[in-house]
Amino acid sequence: MTSFVGAVLLLTGVIGLMKAFRLFPRALQAVRTSRSAFEVMTDPECGEARKESLLQTYSVSLLGSFVDLVMRGIGSIAIPVGLLWTLERAGLLSLGAVLDLTRSWGFLLGGAIAATAAFWLLEK
Repeated sequence: MTSFVGAVLLLTGVIGLMKAFRLFPRALQAVRTSRSAFEVMTDPECGEARKESLLQTYSVSLLGSFVDLVMRGIGSIAIPVGLLWTLERAGLLSLGAVLDLTRSWGFLLGGAIAATAAFWLLEK
């Protein structure tokens, strides 16, 4: 039972932190930037010097977005795992058992459904 509580804590922690860190809106911004860069590359009316200038700006923006998303993503996972590690050190649960449970088909399916529902409900 403690493994299940730990797995739910892990799942809700990751989802909550992804929402708190605004990971998805930032990822969508990176997608919009890459689409804008593609539009510039395929624009026959844009001069080469202008294309180069715009694409350099977009590439710096995308690099910044990449670093930002990686750091926020690592934080979204590391904080709940760190909490579970602390609970393991306190003797309240086994991190290995929690991670084994999170890799089971039942939990993966239930977690995917719960995560989809949570994101859908929280977006409204």
